Amino acid sequence: MLSRLESKIESLLTRLATLKEDNARLRDEVQRGQEDLMAENRRLREDLERERASKEEVLARIDGLLQKLQDETA
Repeated sequence: MLSRLESKIESLLTRLATLKEDNARLRDEVQRGQEDLMAENRRLREDLERERASKEEVLARIDGLLQKLQDETA
């Protein structure tokens, strides 16, 4: 009886050690995933800002051309 209890305790301790290792591994994966998402988010924000700046530049050029046409036809 005592031998079975010792065996069961040993088995549970082994399982606990395995779960702790899995937990540490999963925490590392989550941390890396968060870092990757943050980097992707930063990149997307930078891309969006470049797109906005390009759009504003194009709109300003179009406005300039329209003004030039209006000046020429007036």
